[in-house]
Amino acid sequence: MNLIELQDMARERGFSHVFSASESHVTCDGKQATYHPDDLTIIDCRSVDVGTDPGDDATLYMIEASDGTRGMLIVPNSFDTDPNKADLIDHLRRKQG
Repeated sequence: MNLIELQDMARERGFSHVFSASESHVTCDGKQATYHPDDLTIIDCRSVDVGTDPGDDATLYMIEASDGTRGMLIVPNSFDTDPNKADLIDHLRRKQG
């Protein structure tokens, strides 16, 4: 499955928004709300490994906010990963553990 197919699958499951991470909060496209990481839960995640260029690999996280907003966050599996995204995912994984 490629990344576009994963995004389509996530939308079919109701994860229609896209989350963005900053140093202090998380935002969601199309919504005025901002979220603290404690307001978010990873519901599912799927990875893409195209096998040719490690820079093309990514993980799509399907996330639900405490207010019921469902969206996705795409994190590249590379050394150039946005540190805000990496910190958010680390926090959410620790919270689940």
